[in-house]
Amino acid sequence: MRRAFALGALALVLPLAPASAQDCPAASGGSSARGWEAWRGDSIEEAARRFRQALSLCSRNLDATVGLGFVELRQGNPHRADTLFSAVTRRDSLNLDAWTGLALARERTGQRAGAIAAALRVVERDSTNATAVAVLNRQDPEWRRAAPLASPRPATLQLTARTRGRDFEILGDTGWRRFWIKGINLGAALPGRFPSEFPRDSTLYASWLAMMAEMNANTVRLYTILPPEFYRALRGWNQAHPDRTLWLMHGVWTELPPRHQFDEPEWEAGFVAETRRVVDVVHGTTMLEPRPGHASGRYDADVARWTLGYIVGREWEPYAVAAFDSADAQRADWRGRFLQAKQAPAMERWLARIIDGMLAYEFEQYHALRPVAWTNWPTLDPLTHPTEATGAEERALREQAGRPLARETLEYDNDLLGLDANLVLPAPANPAGVFASYHAYPYYPDFMTQDPGYSRARSREGRSNYAGYLRALVRHHEGMPVLIAEYGVPSSRGNAHLQAQGFDHGGHDEAAQARIDGRLTRELHETGTAGGILFAWIDEWFKKNWVVIDFEIPLENTRRWHNVMDAEQHYGMLAMVAGDSAARPVLGGDPSRWSSMPVVARRMASAGMPMTLRVSSDASFVYLGIEMDSSFAWATHGLEIGIDTWNESLGQHQLPRSGVSQGMGFEFVLDLASPDSGAMKVLPEYNRYAALDESGDDHGQFHRRPIRVTDRDDGRFDPMLVVTNRARYGRDGTFYEAQQVDRGRLAFGTEEQSTLNDWYHDAKAGLIEVRLPWDLLNVTDPSSRTLLLDRSSEGPFGTARAEDFHFMVVAYDHRSGAPVQLAQSSGWRWAGWDEPEWHVRVKPVYDSMRTTWKELP
Repeated sequence: MRRAFALGALALVLPLAPASAQDCPAASGGSSARGWEAWRGDSIEEAARRFRQALSLCSRNLDATVGLGFVELRQGNPHRADTLFSAVTRRDSLNLDAWTGLALARERTGQRAGAIAAALRVVERDSTNATAVAVLNRQDPEWRRAAPLASPRPATLQLTARTRGRDFEILGDTGWRRFWIKGINLGAALPGRFPSEFPRDSTLYASWLAMMAEMNANTVRLYTILPPEFYRALRGWNQAHPDRTLWLMHGVWTELPPRHQFDEPEWEAGFVAETRRVVDVVHGTTMLEPRPGHASGRYDADVARWTLGYIVGREWEPYAVAAFDSADAQRADWRGRFLQAKQAPAMERWLARIIDGMLAYEFEQYHALRPVAWTNWPTLDPLTHPTEATGAEERALREQAGRPLARETLEYDNDLLGLDANLVLPAPANPAGVFASYHAYPYYPDFMTQDPGYSRARSREGRSNYAGYLRALVRHHEGMPVLIAEYGVPSSRGNAHLQAQGFDHGGHDEAAQARIDGRLTRELHETGTAGGILFAWIDEWFKKNWVVIDFEIPLENTRRWHNVMDAEQHYGMLAMVAGDSAARPVLGGDPSRWSSMPVVARRMASAGMPMTLRVSSDASFVYLGIEMDSSFAWATHGLEIGIDTWNESLGQHQLPRSGVSQGMGFEFVLDLASPDSGAMKVLPEYNRYAALDESGDDHGQFHRRPIRVTDRDDGRFDPMLVVTNRARYGRDGTFYEAQQVDRGRLAFGTEEQSTLNDWYHDAKAGLIEVRLPWDLLNVTDPSSRTLLLDRSSEGPFGTARAEDFHFMVVAYDHRSGAPVQLAQSSGWRWAGWDEPEWHVRVKPVYDSMRTTWKELP
């Protein structure tokens, strides 16, 4: 499928189509487009006429030049085709269609070496190009098995980056200079794809790298090995832009070991092999065979000179580290060739040994070293947090206070133990150094907000618990760089955790995300860290958050739809937006997009106001368009919408505001009383989240079971409250009440005013526009039309296949509450999908970070 990316100043189309010169007149572009239509229809003479016409209008039209080249090939003129394709590649070295044509032309003129070289240029950027692969298979059948091009081991140590005190340093033409990291974390899972289904197109990676450099980033961080096309694109960018180098911080990914035994021989051998694969990849000397869940191919792009360092491992779970340490409770010294541990627990010693082996491998094979760290996070930081009781401590405090827990496990023990980078230092033979790396967000764990010291902290921009935490980390790691390798806030409608200054885990519109990410970055700089790597480059749909993960069923299908209530899916600089950008209904946008949606209810009564309901959907929202005439005014009227999602004979049969009672039962109701008051509520038995007791305690119970649809006729619907910050005890016995968010509050306004707005009244068009997230409707997977519906209070949450939805729209009088008009829909049903439709949009955070990073030294 041809997929357009609208990325600000950059425009990409995948697969890449030849690009016309931007300064050519429209008539030339139109002739070229008609030429390609004729070409695809096998009308070669007509295609030739159209391409020549386009070139007569604009000789710079590369699109038409490429087209004419393919015409010459079809007409048996490969020498003329060679001339045309060569002219394009000289003007645009990234034009893969021209390189493909050139490979064919040179093959047909007997220029074997030239054909191979041109085809290799194509597959380096698009390994799926069947034409180029066929040329290579015919001209050089052994090309896939070609030996990696390994240079002789250098005689002198290759050291291009190092740590000194609190800083990173890089080697330039005039010697070593301080380097403050301004980085982007790159995950590459496009909508509809699993995280290991990486794009295989260097042109896409090249465009992303160019955009990163344009926003003044100087580092890109990978969690795992990407396809060869990424490294070729990085090499190409850095060779062409030595004054705007993008440094690479490379990760080494792993899953947890069986039984939390990190030194289990087979598992450890696999992890060691992965560290060596990463080293070989950055040096461009390896061929990786296909493995499930991993990238593969011929890695021939040497990017080692621009590799700043390695971050090894993942966010280790505290229970796994505790189990491993408990099996070897002693603290001991350990000495390797490049790292040494002092009185370190078992986990630190094991990490030192693994990373030392990685350094030794790179030194022996490539005579190179670079800074190293392991992944850490606040849950395993080496600090002490008095407000953060362990699970065992909290259970004891609750028993004393008579506040029992509804379940055994609450969450991770966020202050049970720590991993301390201070215990693993460079050996004398290691001039590259080490650093401490943390994924540190401002909103979690709760000690970020509750610790009194952090609560008193300030930055230049005001009170900041986050700045207090950062200063504590930097103080602890005195003399060592502290890199915040993940940070940022998401632009999701859903909010998963509240924070003292409003730096919440979601609930931000895109403008707020831009402001907060800029401030957090400035606070990283102010507090003395060695830099930060912002999370993340793109919104990735496959990601999951604790508030909603149990209700994204089946879990493997999250990649097919964009849950706007899932904070983890919304950190990107680039928004991956559901729907067609040219057709998606937009609040306050083109009213014709709303008025063209299918009609599901219409009421044209002789008395009362006319009313029409239209409904449509995409991979994020259900859209309601309600057409009203000018007699509807918020000063005198409100709007109530009952929504039936399961079995129209069951549910709440009475609407609460208007009192309308019908045979149809509703699971949800929208009350649009005025632009200042909009809310969505749920049938009590179909409310999936548990309530707090009178003291503000959740007792560790977040969900209610069973979640089902029952009959009611009392007009009751419950607010859609969810606990974001659970009730907890500090070690000193202080009780912290739970905090909640109303997921059903509906914000009024246009999308231009806020990307989190839910509804809008376009009075001029006589149109009330509403968009409802699938998750708010208890749809667990719209792509397979799956609903939440429990049949038991035990085990996994139950589901059912969605049938028709039904809607009832009631306009009511504010003074009496009496209905003045009513429209009841016939059934509405959406079509599921395997491949989602989506488009890309640059978020405001891109420009915010470009300015912030430019202003920082």
